[in-house]
Amino acid sequence: MNISIPNNFFRIIRRPAVFIALCLCAFVPQSLHASFSISAETDKQSVEINDSLYLTITVSGDSSSVPEPALPQMNNFNIYSSGRIQNISIINGKIATSVAFTYILTPRFIGKQKIPPISVSNGGEKHVTPEIEVSVVKAAAPAQASQPQNAPRAQAARQPSARAQAARQPEETLFMTAETDKKTAYPNEQVNLTIRFYTAVPLTSNPQYVPPTFKNLISEDLPPVKNGETVIKGVRYTYSEIKTALFGIEEGQASINPASVFAQIHQGGAVDPFDPNFFQQFFAMNSGQGETRQVTSNSAALKILPLPEGAPAAFNGAVGNFTFSTEPDRREIKTGEALNLSLTITGKGNLKTLIAPKLPDMPDFKVYDTVSSLNISKDNDVIGGKKIFTTVLIPKTEGRRTIPRITFAFLDPATKTYKELSAGPFELTVEKGDGEGQNVSFAHGGQAAPITPISSDIRYVSDRTAAPLTGTAAGRISAMPLWLNLFPVGALLLSLWLARINDFRLKNPLLFRFRKAHGEARADLAGAADRLKNGRPKETASILYDSLLAYLYDKSGHKVSGLTMRRTLALLKEKFPDAGEDALNGIKDLWGKLEALHFSPGGATQEEARDMLETYTALLSLLEKEFKKRG
Repeated sequence: MNISIPNNFFRIIRRPAVFIALCLCAFVPQSLHASFSISAETDKQSVEINDSLYLTITVSGDSSSVPEPALPQMNNFNIYSSGRIQNISIINGKIATSVAFTYILTPRFIGKQKIPPISVSNGGEKHVTPEIEVSVVKAAAPAQASQPQNAPRAQAARQPSARAQAARQPEETLFMTAETDKKTAYPNEQVNLTIRFYTAVPLTSNPQYVPPTFKNLISEDLPPVKNGETVIKGVRYTYSEIKTALFGIEEGQASINPASVFAQIHQGGAVDPFDPNFFQQFFAMNSGQGETRQVTSNSAALKILPLPEGAPAAFNGAVGNFTFSTEPDRREIKTGEALNLSLTITGKGNLKTLIAPKLPDMPDFKVYDTVSSLNISKDNDVIGGKKIFTTVLIPKTEGRRTIPRITFAFLDPATKTYKELSAGPFELTVEKGDGEGQNVSFAHGGQAAPITPISSDIRYVSDRTAAPLTGTAAGRISAMPLWLNLFPVGALLLSLWLARINDFRLKNPLLFRFRKAHGEARADLAGAADRLKNGRPKETASILYDSLLAYLYDKSGHKVSGLTMRRTLALLKEKFPDAGEDALNGIKDLWGKLEALHFSPGGATQEEARDMLETYTALLSLLEKEFKKRG
């Protein structure tokens, strides 16, 4: 292989700035090259006013996790989360992740409606999808079954007329109800909330639904919206039914605040919603003549029970009904090579809060951080799916090696008993590898590509005499002023210093995260304050929630987003025994409030977001002082 050097190479590197730039480029952290992308699409471009469509947002990246998209305000649609599917692959330490978020959109008005651009940001880079236009059309006229000639007269005799129904009091023609399928539940046990909106008068558009807010509960939508008809006290109503899955956060009382609906009622002549020609008359109305009415539901309460006694050692808060399996991706491997160990939990329950089962001690392996992928389904009003925890193992020595048995435990709320599931042990054959092995990092998409020669040239023999290339280069360098010759030396020292820092960071990731946690949290505070200033309280609360979990992760070394609040506080108390109770209570209080605002579909108000911002700012200063008292 011949490698050619351009004739002006030494002339270029004589410029100190260029030489320093070349040196520094070799030590740029690879994490800066991590990238992600976002796309959005709907399953149809045209939808009837009484129908719905699916919006799928896909975020892909070359890291172990990708940011969640920020949905814009869409006043022309009611939005319900329908689930998510995540795929993650780890091949030779290179990670690729793709998450598809699915939403159901029900239109509120006829005409050309637009889904605004949807953005996603990782704190430094931001991507936005194009705007999507959807055509909302009138509903098709229902098929009319043949009836006897006296049927309309008989029907009118047993039904109140539309004018008679419209003359009723507002609370009789429009009302809402809210009820849960159980009054008590364990933490992380599913409780279904059913909210129904009843109307006995025609509306000029689909109503706008404002979900309730919750205390000591997190929620998941259970779409799609169901519609039907019923008779209450002799009056016929059409109704829309919205279901929400609730999960208790911790033992104690939980509450459900009232939900609201804003409905447009036609002010002109009444139209019977049960008339066979209702749709033709309904869409002939002028929507500008509507009168807006707000209807609210009743509030409800739940009691979150303490977990039963006798929890096994492997229990870490999982509640539901699950299956468990574990499998290494191969049984024959060489020292220094990466092995993927996947732990799969499948079943019904709040998989978002599941944390990885504790791995046994494996002194024969290098054990790296665990990454997870999550698929959520919402079939038959039950939250379920699959969560896969993947850990990279690298064997240290050759021979017969064993991955010990791994146990997963959960509470079955139906039987109120704990269950333990185990998998393994697994026997591996490890052969001697060629090298020392490889580094695995979940912060970015793998190692830089090796240099590959793409061409070579032939140097012809010249009959002209010339000074050797090295001599010419040495002469040119010697002719440079003395102070310019110091630049390469300084660049070399700087590059060595940066290399040592980078090596220290890779060898001590927990210490590095611990030191940079405060700076990143302050940056998050600045971003949250900017969102609040621009009147976006929901985004402010979301940033503060993610920032608090990230800060606690960096300080404790444990990914607290997968832990319960009680477990997190216990870990912090263990690591920082001198930390005061005020600091821990402050974390508990702020976490609970932010979690309620983050997972509440209604989001936070401006005042709530401002209060959370000020609380977090004060708490951050307190925690920095307390965490420095390391025992």
